[in-house]
Amino acid sequence: MDSIMKEFEHLVVKLEEVKSATENFNDTKIIGKGGFGNVYEGELSQSRGKTKAAFKRLDRKHGQGNPQFWKEVMMLSRYSHENLISLLGYCNEGGEMILVYEHASNGSLDRHLSSTTLTWTQRIKICHDAAKGLCYLHEDKGNHHRILHRDIKSSNILLDENWKAKISDMGLVKVGPAHQYTFLITDIVGTLGYIDPINHSGNIVHIWKQRYEENKLDEIIFKDDLVQALDQSSLEMFSKIAFQCLQESREKRPKMSDVVEKLEIALKSQEPVDLILKEHEEIVKAVVPPLIYRSVEELKVLLSKGVILNGGKKVINYSA
Repeated sequence: MDSIMKEFEHLVVKLEEVKSATENFNDTKIIGKGGFGNVYEGELSQSRGKTKAAFKRLDRKHGQGNPQFWKEVMMLSRYSHENLISLLGYCNEGGEMILVYEHASNGSLDRHLSSTTLTWTQRIKICHDAAKGLCYLHEDKGNHHRILHRDIKSSNILLDENWKAKISDMGLVKVGPAHQYTFLITDIVGTLGYIDPINHSGNIVHIWKQRYEENKLDEIIFKDDLVQALDQSSLEMFSKIAFQCLQESREKRPKMSDVVEKLEIALKSQEPVDLILKEHEEIVKAVVPPLIYRSVEELKVLLSKGVILNGGKKVINYSA
């Protein structure tokens, strides 16, 4: 432990600084709660000035302790990527164990899954970002090892002010050999519904696979009144790679590098749709009642038939 403490002594944050930043762990500063404990926001003083940060405070009642704490310190300080949350420091003083991260102002992904304002393009980009982060962890790090996160779920994917996704919570990671696609793991950890289907195949896995096979995956992606304009080939590519990830046999699942590649294709397929939507954005926003459409082709048909704007003006004869 002494060697670990020495290696990471540059990351030490005094408890006094943490209390000052969080107003002595004031409830008004809480921005999240999880298996580790409460997460507070505040400003951390650094050499380059004050930085907005998130302070994750260990609550031992939740069952996590020293091993997960130090594993997270080691992983996030040794490995850095634009799609991994950055560790700014840690505090291990006065009976407190606190991790200090960069602040992700848009919170965790699970808070936005039912959002009607998050566009299809944003959703693919978030998936693409998370896949890039996992791909980085799975790559050979030069020491013939790779890293398995083992607790990937929407609440562990954080979103910054630009909606860039960053993987967090590295307390359950496993280091494995880089040259093996699969290897034996005896301790099963993670969250039900998200763990390896070979260990526990929950209802959501069966629902996704059934809807995919019935060509009805849009029933899951487009819930309630969520209406997105998207390119069908983009949806098909997304659906195909998602379905492959749900295969019970590990050998049949794609590598994360393949997932990244397929999501890039899905993004590129969506680009022309976004350009057309941007061109007619003001018209679409002003239509009363709102237009309901699932593709650019449907939007073109609706506009060509004529629509009523807020001011009562009629638009007719739209041509591509």
